[in-house]
Formats: sequence, structure tokens, C-alpha cells
Amino acid sequence: MKKFLLPAGLLALALAVPALAAQPPVPADGLKLAGAKKSVVFNHSTHTSVECVTCHHQVNGQESYAKCATAGCHDDLQAKKGTSSLYAAMHTRSGLKHQTCMECHLKVVSEKPDLKKDLTGCAKSKCHP
Repeated sequence: MKKFLLPAGLLALALAVPALAAQPPVPADGLKLAGAKKSVVFNHSTHTSVECVTCHHQVNGQESYAKCATAGCHDDLQAKKGTSSLYAAMHTRSGLKHQTCMECHLKVVSEKPDLKKDLTGCAKSKCHP
């Protein structure tokens, strides 16, 4: 049995290291997402329980760690609707191919109602301080 565990462990490690190396470095906290009217301060450290691919969804079948407002993605900072709207990518409550900020925050609030003002409020919330 011991003869099997060592090779199996080494194989698992060999497969895991490239996958971990492919992950980009996590940006520092205080990332500002500037929209048309209000900026959002995003802290990666408070979202460590969420897998990166939840927000950085696949593009053309490939993982993408681009910023939301990267040219060609959600780079329309004025519109409130449409797939290229940054506002819609963050605030749509359901029906998109990927999970939005608001969709996830509403789920958390349903489990922890005391966080409603912090996670779903506009003015003076954790999103829009």
C-alpha cells in the first residue's frame, strides 16, 4: 500500500503545480471599478471563498482573468442594459451566463439578513462607500 501512496501523491502534486501556476497573482485590496456615476471598491481578500472563475468567467471557452471593463468585455460604462454594460454585469439579478455581484450578494443576504444594507444597498454600502 505504501508503495502506491508515494507515486500517487507525487502524481497529484505534479498535476496540481501547473494548475496553481496558471492562476494570476491576486490583486491588492482597494481595486476601484469606475462606473458612470459611482465607483465600487472591490477587495479580493473578502472574496477568498469564491472561486476566481465565478466572476472571471470563461470567454470563448477559455478562462479569462481580464478585468470586467477590459475592451470588448463589459466596457460600456454608460448603459444600464446589454451584455457590454458594466452596470448590468454587476447588478443583473439573474439570467446571465455568469453570476453577477448582485446575484451573489442577494444569496448571502438571504442566509444572513443582517448584511442587507452592507451588501445590497447603494449609498454607504460596502460596495459604494
